[in-house]
Amino acid sequence: MIHPRITLVHAEVVATMRGISRESVYELVDGAGDGDLGAFVWVFNVCASPGLRELRFWSRELHEPLSVRGFDLEEVIRQIVPRRDALPGQFCGLPNWQVRDLLRVSRATLMELRDELDTVQYKGGLYVPRESLENFFRRRWCFAATLPKQRTAIPR
Repeated sequence: MIHPRITLVHAEVVATMRGISRESVYELVDGAGDGDLGAFVWVFNVCASPGLRELRFWSRELHEPLSVRGFDLEEVIRQIVPRRDALPGQFCGLPNWQVRDLLRVSRATLMELRDELDTVQYKGGLYVPRESLENFFRRRWCFAATLPKQRTAIPR
């Protein structure tokens, strides 16, 4: 069981839950095509290096797959990226440390992604605007129209 506060998980977690290898998880994602989204729909590539993949799976889909099948990408993004701007004085986005926690990436990877995420300075800290995070998820969704052509073998 994945803790409810964890939103995205590594392929290794999926492999452990399913009792299969990491490579098999990637093959399940790669098996999708021609309108078939395969075993997982809400998968995002968070790798900073072009041509490689580091997939993250939406934990809600793993626990309750039927409850999310009717969702579109925009709804999934609304569910994944928490809103912080409802409170006065709050930045409409997330601090760097929360983005790192959300994406389950290292500090080094987050540093490599900072230009794509449009990281900004705000009140003495680094933040990622909500709009930039939303665009990041739109670009990095594994089943976006342009991504299947860019898929590569699992990095070893």
